[in-house]
Amino acid sequence: MTDPHVILGVSPDVDEAALRQRYLELVRRNPPEKCPREFAEIREAYELLRDPVRRLEQQLFQLRGRESLNDVIADLRARVQTARIPTETLLSLAER
Repeated sequence: MTDPHVILGVSPDVDEAALRQRYLELVRRNPPEKCPREFAEIREAYELLRDPVRRLEQQLFQLRGRESLNDVIADLRARVQTARIPTETLLSLAER
């Protein structure tokens, strides 16, 4: 799958309200009756980014290409501090 941020045209630190607004704009432009393929891609990207757990997993997946482990750790700390994800959810992800 292409990067969901690119599909929706949003930045990685987009908030929930702006994400929903952008999704609705794209759905109006690409209704399922006229553009089923585009609509499906937009819907999949939105569903991934609106779920905090799936969003974090996707962001972690993108970190694989970083040069140093310290960069990855620093980036993860920053993302966790701003993610507003319950501690229990983060702990369950760590156990996987």
